[in-house]
Amino acid sequence: MLVEKITSRQNPLVKRFRRVRAGGERPHVFLEGIRLIEDALATGARFESVAFTGELQSSERGALLLDALRRVQCRGALVSKQVMEAIADTRAPQGVAAIVSRPYIELDDLFAGSPDLLVIADELQDPGNLGTIIRTAEAARANGLITTRYTVDPFNDKSIRASMGSALRLPVVTDAKRSDIAERCRDRKIRMIGSRPKPPRAPCVLEDAAQAESVRLYTDVDMTEPIALIVGREATGILSSSAEEADELVHIPMAEGVESLNVAAAAAILLYEAARQRGMRFKG
Repeated sequence: MLVEKITSRQNPLVKRFRRVRAGGERPHVFLEGIRLIEDALATGARFESVAFTGELQSSERGALLLDALRRVQCRGALVSKQVMEAIADTRAPQGVAAIVSRPYIELDDLFAGSPDLLVIADELQDPGNLGTIIRTAEAARANGLITTRYTVDPFNDKSIRASMGSALRLPVVTDAKRSDIAERCRDRKIRMIGSRPKPPRAPCVLEDAAQAESVRLYTDVDMTEPIALIVGREATGILSSSAEEADELVHIPMAEGVESLNVAAAAAILLYEAARQRGMRFKG
C-alpha cells in the first residue's frame, strides 16, 4: 500500500470516499471500522483505497490491521481526524475506512451450487433490517440470499454494517426478477415458502374464506427439504405477486393486538425453525 498524507476535506480521494459511501459507484462498496475491514481482508476482497488516521495504531488490534493493510496493493491515505469525520458515516469513527470491489454473483451461479436453504428479500426498504437478515442467514447456514428488484441495496453502508461483514461472505444476488427466481426454484425442486401475516376471519377483509386457511403455521411446514424463504414488508408480508409464486404461505403466531413482527425477527424465526428441523448442530 502506497501511502499519501491528506489534510483537506476537498481532496479528490476524500470526495471519492463520500461518493462511494452514498452509493454513487455501484461497482464499489464503502467499508468503515476495524471489524468490517478485517472481514474484507479475510474474504480476499479487492481493496482499491484505504484511509486511516494516526490514532489507528494506538490499539494493538488497530496496529495489526494497519500492518496487514500495508501489504495490500491499493492506494492508501493517512488522514487527519477531521478528514476521517468527513469520510465516515458514524459519529465516532474508529480511524479506518476502505473502498473495495463489490461482490457480484449471478443468479445462475448461486443455483449451480445446489442450494437447499435460501432467503428471498422481497422489496425490503430498511437497510438495517436487510443487513440483519443477511447476518442471520449466514448464522443459520443458509446458502445465499436473493433480493428482488426495488429492494434496498444490501451493500450500502448501513446494510453492510448491520450485516457485520456477512454480506462479504454469504453469496448475495441482487435485483433479481421474481419470475427468474421462481423458474430456477422450480427447475431445482426448491419449494418457495412465503411469510405473510394470517388474515383475520372477516368477510370485509377476505374475498375467500379459504385464503385464511391456506396460510399455515410455520412449525407445521416441512423445512427439511430444499426451500427458499420469502420475506417481505412488515405490515403486509410478501407482495401478492410473490405470494402467487410461492408453493406455501406461512405465518408466525402473535399475541392479540400485535399487527406484525419486524421482518428481521420473522426471518430469524423461520431460518432457525429450518435449522431445528434439519437437526443442525452449532458450536458453542
